Amino acid sequence: RAKLCRCPAQLDVEEVVRDSAGRMVTWTGLGFARVRDGAGLTFRVDNVPYPMDYELLLRYEPESAEDWEAVVSVSSRVLPTSSRCGNLLPSEQMYRESLPHSQRYVLLSRPFCFEPSTPYEVTMRLQRAGVTQRHPGAFILIDSLVLLPRVSELPGFHGAEAAARQEELERYQCLEVFRMAPPHPLAQACARLVCSVSALMHGGALACQCDPQGSRSSECQVQGGQCECKPHVIGRRCDHCAPGSYGFGPLGCSPCTCSPEGSVSQLCDEVSGQCRCQPGTVGRQCDQCQPGHWGFPACRPCQCNGHAEECDPRTGTCLHCRDHTGGRHCERCQDGYYGNPVLGSGQQCRPCPCPGYPGTRHYHGTACRADDETHHIVCLCAPGYTGE
Repeated sequence: RAKLCRCPAQLDVEEVVRDSAGRMVTWTGLGFARVRDGAGLTFRVDNVPYPMDYELLLRYEPESAEDWEAVVSVSSRVLPTSSRCGNLLPSEQMYRESLPHSQRYVLLSRPFCFEPSTPYEVTMRLQRAGVTQRHPGAFILIDSLVLLPRVSELPGFHGAEAAARQEELERYQCLEVFRMAPPHPLAQACARLVCSVSALMHGGALACQCDPQGSRSSECQVQGGQCECKPHVIGRRCDHCAPGSYGFGPLGCSPCTCSPEGSVSQLCDEVSGQCRCQPGTVGRQCDQCQPGHWGFPACRPCQCNGHAEECDPRTGTCLHCRDHTGGRHCERCQDGYYGNPVLGSGQQCRPCPCPGYPGTRHYHGTACRADDETHHIVCLCAPGYTGE
């Protein structure tokens, strides 16, 4: 499988991670690239093991019952040097491929000669077939681009002595297995033949190279070389975190646990674990309201009449009311003060003159209020004192 990359500065392609959750898995690797109608996608191919012709197979999954098409080109900035591909110059000529909605993969009509140590780009524009108007709400899911070797070109697979091997490959449909996503288990005869193909292409067996931090041991599977990974670690070598996890290290990776209500997706930063938050939410998991708001996930501003900036994130009760105010919304004056501190009243809390002021030796009241008719200040006297 070739490496899947989004186009530079491409705004119409997004990563979609799928979790099987008991359902049939229909993708390989990390998940899909979700491509908007009319957008482009580039696959960078830089890991070719053997100079030969490869068939190009595109795995995909439409989101609706519409046929799509891909306008494809293969290019390289480096001229081929091998004797096998040296006479074939990479062409940037576009050709069109149909992507029927009833299928999940298509074998592109033109094979291409790839060689090692040469970077290639397979670029395609994906669009709905038979229409001229692009639809911003139409998407197709792209799983991977697969390079299938033309096995007949390998030593030991051409000529009269190799007829039996070729016949077995065709009888058991060994190569066709790799077209589906994910591939089906190999028949025993296919496993032997595929190992032979791999050894021929790579010049022998390959080292496991299991990552010492992410893998449980240094051994890997004989077919495919998959190492045994620690929790939430993926990759053939177990060398990076699975989508939806972070913090690659000796214990594996930790789940992102992004809040489904407060985050944009279940993906987080691979190092810090920071989730991508919806507007108005904060926190590593996007499970809190931003300062000055409360009531997650329906975050709304604190109502404190201008006398406080923060409130309890669960109840909305204002915290640290200023200007001698109190109450859930800093809407009343503290004992020993009078006035109407509600925002818009034009008033503020003033000390009760009973007869001194709160905090002085001559203050003998506990509270006061302004008489509605006379506007005189009526004091509530402390025990042992009376008013005039």
